[in-house]
Amino acid sequence: MKKIVSLLLTVMILLSLAACGNSEQAPESPAAPSGTASTAPSASNPPPSSNPPPGETSPAAPEGPSLAADGRYPAELVKIGFVNYDTTADQVLAIQDYFKYLQTAFNFDVIWSESLSNAEQEFEFIERCAAAGCKAIIGYYNEGLDESAKLCASLGMYYWGGAEQDRIYEPNKNNDFYLGGYYSGNMNYDFGYAITAALVANDCHRVIVMSGGKDYGVPFFIERYQGIIDGIEKAKAGGYDIEMVYEVPGWPGTEEFAAHQVAALQTEADSLAGTLNSMMWLQPMQVAGKFGQIKIASIGTADEDMVGLMHAGVFVGVCVEISGVFGLAIPMILNAVDGYASQQRNADGTAPKVNVSNWVITSADDMAYFADIERPGGTWTFNIDDMKTVLFAFNPDMKVEDLSTLYTATSAEEVRARR
Repeated sequence: MKKIVSLLLTVMILLSLAACGNSEQAPESPAAPSGTASTAPSASNPPPSSNPPPGETSPAAPEGPSLAADGRYPAELVKIGFVNYDTTADQVLAIQDYFKYLQTAFNFDVIWSESLSNAEQEFEFIERCAAAGCKAIIGYYNEGLDESAKLCASLGMYYWGGAEQDRIYEPNKNNDFYLGGYYSGNMNYDFGYAITAALVANDCHRVIVMSGGKDYGVPFFIERYQGIIDGIEKAKAGGYDIEMVYEVPGWPGTEEFAAHQVAALQTEADSLAGTLNSMMWLQPMQVAGKFGQIKIASIGTADEDMVGLMHAGVFVGVCVEISGVFGLAIPMILNAVDGYASQQRNADGTAPKVNVSNWVITSADDMAYFADIERPGGTWTFNIDDMKTVLFAFNPDMKVEDLSTLYTATSAEEVRARR
């Protein structure tokens, strides 16, 4: 992909391809709204839990954290299971890189699931993790809904994740083994709305919309798509000439998707709004002679390829879920395992929904900054020192609200201020 991106950018510069849209003055952009084991334990045969009993009085403030011989916290290794649906996904790989960084200071190990596709596979993985001595499960992906968290509790393990879904959170919020998770409000809808705003701000008028799993009922695709469409309607209501000229549904890599791509690129489109990463459009655009003529705003990642594409004006907006947000699970799990589970719950005893913010990047300079820190060897959005501020062993005065304070401070200015 890097070779393709470099080649396309070179061709674009040499040919001086025209920017999208006409010379009409664009009005103000719409503002975004305020492995298996036959003896694995089961729910009916739970193993003895080595986790501290949730709900008991937390230990007194320590004089200092108890460390392992290599200086990492805590003194004993904490094993964690990680449930995901695609072991090759860019975000999963980024999370793995981030966890490797955190493991230089924190004494935890992760059992990564294979690519899971249904609840039965998820339950089997959770049971294998319990048999392997895991203290907690990170529900990055969840097909079992509230049953996954309940199964973890029956096996003496904590469960982190799903706080954005009422079907998971509500039945488990009073379960002491359920730790809660991150909550980003209307993030997916806001991402979609921001994608349209970026196109309007860059004088785009005829939009291809890549709707992903919207027609399959996948909630976050539905929300992103609706945000894009509402953004278009809001701009039109303000007198701006904009319309969707083609919708491309479904999944990249299928014949149906490829056929829709070809058809969409035969329209008069000057822009693409993507509900998922849109890098797979670059080569078809080149083949169709449209590379550099169609501007893109979409879901994406912060990396060096995107820096070059934004400098060249190919991408004009990128909405990024920060990999470090999923690292929130680590301090919450370590707090619980170390005996501070009750201290990181809400005042009414329910599991917290930790507010988080993600990135809407419309500047090549901001993209360059974020790409530089969110990588192996980078300083990361949430570094080890940040993590220690939300670990009771290092900060006995910590409040549960401090988690939201940290994980919503994600702008370039706020991250720089912590360094």
